[in-house]
Amino acid sequence: MKIQDNILHGPSITEVPNISLGQHLFNCLHSYADQIVQVDIQTGKHYTCKDILEKSTILSVALRNYGINVEDRISVAAENHPHCMVSICSTLFIGATFAPLNPAYTEREFRHMLEIYQPRVLFVSRCTENILAKIASTVSWNMKLIELDDKPLDGNIITLDKVLEKYQSITNPYTFSPVQIDNNRERTAAILCSSGTTGFPKGVSLSHRNLLLFFQTVSLPDSMDIRRGDRILIFLPLFHGYAFGMMNVAISRGAAVYLIRNFKLETLLSSVEKYRITHTPLVPPVLVSLAKHPMVPNCDFSSVREMISGAAPLPLDVADEVKRRTKLKVIRNGYGMTELSIVSNMSDRTSNDNSIGPILPGFKCKVVDVETGDTLVAKQIGEVCLTGDQVMLGYFKNPKTTAETIDKENWLHTGDLGYFDEKGSLYITGRIKEIIKYKGFQVSPSEIEAVILSHPSVKDVAVVGKPDKLSGEIPMALVVRQPDKTISAKEIVDFANENLSPQKWLRGGVKFVEHIPKTPSGKIIRRELVNITAKL
Repeated sequence: MKIQDNILHGPSITEVPNISLGQHLFNCLHSYADQIVQVDIQTGKHYTCKDILEKSTILSVALRNYGINVEDRISVAAENHPHCMVSICSTLFIGATFAPLNPAYTEREFRHMLEIYQPRVLFVSRCTENILAKIASTVSWNMKLIELDDKPLDGNIITLDKVLEKYQSITNPYTFSPVQIDNNRERTAAILCSSGTTGFPKGVSLSHRNLLLFFQTVSLPDSMDIRRGDRILIFLPLFHGYAFGMMNVAISRGAAVYLIRNFKLETLLSSVEKYRITHTPLVPPVLVSLAKHPMVPNCDFSSVREMISGAAPLPLDVADEVKRRTKLKVIRNGYGMTELSIVSNMSDRTSNDNSIGPILPGFKCKVVDVETGDTLVAKQIGEVCLTGDQVMLGYFKNPKTTAETIDKENWLHTGDLGYFDEKGSLYITGRIKEIIKYKGFQVSPSEIEAVILSHPSVKDVAVVGKPDKLSGEIPMALVVRQPDKTISAKEIVDFANENLSPQKWLRGGVKFVEHIPKTPSGKIIRRELVNITAKL
């Protein structure tokens, strides 16, 4: 990594072949045929690469029979179902675009995203079947529903098992060939939903090459160092880029995914011990729980080689406490966006601060003044911008927002505030749209939240700007108490103010709430905080 003209340059990439993502996964499943690639923790059932390959090729033949063509969309709306891997592979084998949906969407959100994607096939589970069957009967295009579970709620909806049974006799997995594509730089492989912190979620179009480069980069020894036979615990939702990426990396490297369908911390802890997990991709809310849950000191984490935190800022004191309780030497910070093919930075194994590390191969990074757009020097805070080989193709069917995010010189504007040091390590300090303006000072809510979260009686917190005639905005905290704790608002205000400079003091006070609204990846849904504060 080098710094030139205040621009960070990551190492050069090793070029990937001009093949489809489906061809790549097909080759890997062949190569690692006898290797376990997935374990459903709920049932204990193991799936080998051969199992996934055979089912995926059969389903591919069925999808072709349904008239699915290259870049038609196929969606999944389900919890972390063990059949999701087959739906992903078969979609990519035939050159279609995989476009998963959040199973927790409301009818309004489902209708919005389905109207954009217009998938030809939609895989559902019993959790989502009713609402999506209702919607499917009203859409303007032909959309076939397939139930991932063994028995549908509606007998008219075919199950995946029935599809496989029907087409098994006419499919030979060993003569099947994935669809070839002309240019993997330009063809879309997946459309993944952004977090949707402003307005509706947006569909991020990632090319075959985008994702092949991600698989290559994240597996490197300096990155997540994923090897054949490793065991990766996945509880994060598979529709999210973080988990979707890790599942595909596991296939690429001959590693195994241990899948938790519905997250409980106790399940995570018991699974780490029982299955000797080597990699635990986590998000900060789960690490906060690890820092405080009484079971953690008695759990054996000795098999864990990489504990990674991503998707939201991780307070340093939380990381230190988790390391103390788990006896792990390192918890690494990852940084990225779906728009950057999931990850662009990862802290090194010697880091002892809240750096997100240097940029990964294939990226360039600069920090620009929010007002002028001028490139800033080391230690100056501004908007973080990146360009490179993993930058998305754009937002699906949304050229206006794409142009607002990627400028004419192909720099992607992240909306994150941060700075870099003289060694090229990057630090994230907040979000541009989340900044509280107090008497001209720019105050980051995440910094105040990190301080309040360090209090043992606090389970969760979100800080918002409360309108104030004299100061513009003043910080106010929405706090979730730890169970059985009786801490007062004044105690929290005093604790925070003792650890923060005056412009960051909680002049707006503290309000206690039952929960903080968050995305499945752990990011606070800031737009919903406005509704909560309006009711207090």
